[in-house]
Amino acid sequence: MNFLEFKSRFFTQKAFSKKDIAKEWPDFNFVNLVNWQKKGYLVRLRNTWYAFPDSLQTEADLFLLANRLRGPSYVSLETALRYYHFIPESVFSTISITTSKPAEWQTPAGHFVYRSIQPSLFFGYRTEQQQQVSFNIADPEKSLLDLLYFNPKLLEVADFEGFRLNKIEISAKINFSKIENYLSLIASPTLETRWFGLNKFLSQ
Repeated sequence: MNFLEFKSRFFTQKAFSKKDIAKEWPDFNFVNLVNWQKKGYLVRLRNTWYAFPDSLQTEADLFLLANRLRGPSYVSLETALRYYHFIPESVFSTISITTSKPAEWQTPAGHFVYRSIQPSLFFGYRTEQQQQVSFNIADPEKSLLDLLYFNPKLLEVADFEGFRLNKIEISAKINFSKIENYLSLIASPTLETRWFGLNKFLSQ
C-alpha cells in the first residue's frame, strides 16, 4: 500500500478507524499502520482510531475529531459557550453531548469529554463549515440549556456570576423564542426554573 494514496483518501476525515480502512480496502495489511506510526506518518488517537499529525491544526479540526471519535455527538457546554464568546476563559477540553455512554479521553490531539443525554433531548445543534471542515455544534440557545441541564446548582443570580457569562454577547446572539420552544420540547419544570434564574441574571 502506498502511503500517499492512503493519505489522500483519509486526510480530510481528520480521524479514521480500522473499520473505515477495511471498508475502503478489505485486504489492507494493518502492519502498515504500525510501520507508519514508527516513521511519524500517523498517530494513534485511541484504540483503533488514527490521524495524520499535520491534519489537526485548527479548532474546527478538533471539533470534527470530537464528532468522529464518538457518535452521534455534537460539541456543546463550555466549549460551545467559548466558541460563541459567551464565556471569556479558554477551555482546555473539547466537551460534547452524546446519546452514547459518557467518556473522557486524553489523546495526542487533546482532551475530549462526552456527557450523555437521552435521545429525546439530542437536538438543537447545527453543522458549521470552516475552511472545508464541517462539524456539529450546539446552537447558542441549546448550549445554554445544556449548561443548565448538567449544572443543577445553577438557580439564583449569584450562581451564574461565577461563570462570568457575557450578558451582551448572549443577549445579542440568542433567540429567546427558540429557548421557549426548546423548553416546551424538553418539558422539564426543573430546567425551566434554572432558565428563569439565568434569564433574571441576563436582565440585570
